Amino acid sequence: MKTIMKALLFTCALIGAGSGHAHVAELETPRIGWATTIDHFQIDSDNFIGQRLSVDCPEWAAADDAAVIYGTDLYSSDSSICISAKHAGVITETGGHATLQLLPSPEAYQSLVQNGVSSQSRPATDRAIAFVKASDGGLDAVRDEYAPRIDWNTKFTRTGLANRDLVGQHFTFHCPQAPADMRARRVVGTDRYAFDSMICRAAVHAGQLSLSGGPVTLRMEPGVNDLIGSKRNGIETKNGSSVVRTVTFVEH
Repeated sequence: MKTIMKALLFTCALIGAGSGHAHVAELETPRIGWATTIDHFQIDSDNFIGQRLSVDCPEWAAADDAAVIYGTDLYSSDSSICISAKHAGVITETGGHATLQLLPSPEAYQSLVQNGVSSQSRPATDRAIAFVKASDGGLDAVRDEYAPRIDWNTKFTRTGLANRDLVGQHFTFHCPQAPADMRARRVVGTDRYAFDSMICRAAVHAGQLSLSGGPVTLRMEPGVNDLIGSKRNGIETKNGSSVVRTVTFVEH
């Protein structure tokens, strides 16, 4: 799948205590067409329910209103992302940035004409999408409810979400309380971690989770030449090199 998947400009924290080097990666959100659906990113599956996708839509063109969308506020997952975002008032004719969340389908989708776009009604589908507006704090309760439940040995590469074309996107998981007899396992990096690191352990090391467990949100990022280990919060990590992708932890 040839998808240009990148994410917002961000500055990563120091990699390794005392390393003295900040790793900065400049990424852009994927720019899509007005007819693009989430199937383009291969995320229209139950495995992604509760997760989010951020995209950039181009300027509206007269030919772009041909695609049919279904629903109001909640749209069927096979609806165009950008046209649905315009209908929802997230973007305008000039295009713009939109963040959606994959959700379970409602019992039915309601039609409505708004913001220059007409949507259609239809019965329930397998899944739906809704847009996270900057002013409303997002759909955190839903995201947390449907975030995958993982254990303390779960690696990001084993979650089914680690598609290389989703670099820059955020993913939320739920970690249980740490087992009383938890053994040391290999985790690589500091603040930025190897792609195959164990999520819950790395999150504790990063200061985004306690041993009591809870939700954590990570961002998949490009690879780096070197990762430096350290000891933090009762977790010791190792050095590593030449990883093709990495993960960092963010506030969710």
